[in-house]
Amino acid sequence: MNASQVDGDNYAGYNKFGLMGGAFVYTSLSKKFDIQFEIKYMGKGANKTTTELDFHKYTSHLNYIEIPVLVRLNTKIKLGWETGLGFGYLFSFNEKTEDGKLTSQDATKFKPFELSYIIGATYQFAPKFLINLRYSYSVLSIAKTVVDNSVSTLPAYYKTGRGVYNNLFSIGLYYKISGKK
Repeated sequence: MNASQVDGDNYAGYNKFGLMGGAFVYTSLSKKFDIQFEIKYMGKGANKTTTELDFHKYTSHLNYIEIPVLVRLNTKIKLGWETGLGFGYLFSFNEKTEDGKLTSQDATKFKPFELSYIIGATYQFAPKFLINLRYSYSVLSIAKTVVDNSVSTLPAYYKTGRGVYNNLFSIGLYYKISGKK
């Protein structure tokens, strides 16, 4: 499960919940360090609901296939720390306002690839089950912010000049098919 927001829009809060799922493999580099490769679906985006003072609504659904590459530090107490990079491919997206779905002409020009950094912790609570908490943030802007002669291509609800970045927390349940750890 992901709780995400898009930094660079005029909205705040981890109000967009999305699914994640996938598979991972890892190998030991030493007694304390592993390298882990994953492939997963990640539902990201932003959600701004209406309030008494602001009737504007906005939701973006960003659907990624992501390949995280992580280095894990394992401890003796079944707790592991991880850090690495995630390489994402945006295979579909849509945006909605209070007026409905945005047309391709009005929609944000999201880039097809994302590079993010990841930090997290994993706790092995049973021989084959782990719980994982992660934080991820885009290294590069996920939307095209400048085209010919510095004209912004972002809709008005985005702040200008700073870029647009995925920002998310996730929690996951992992099942190990085999392995000693």
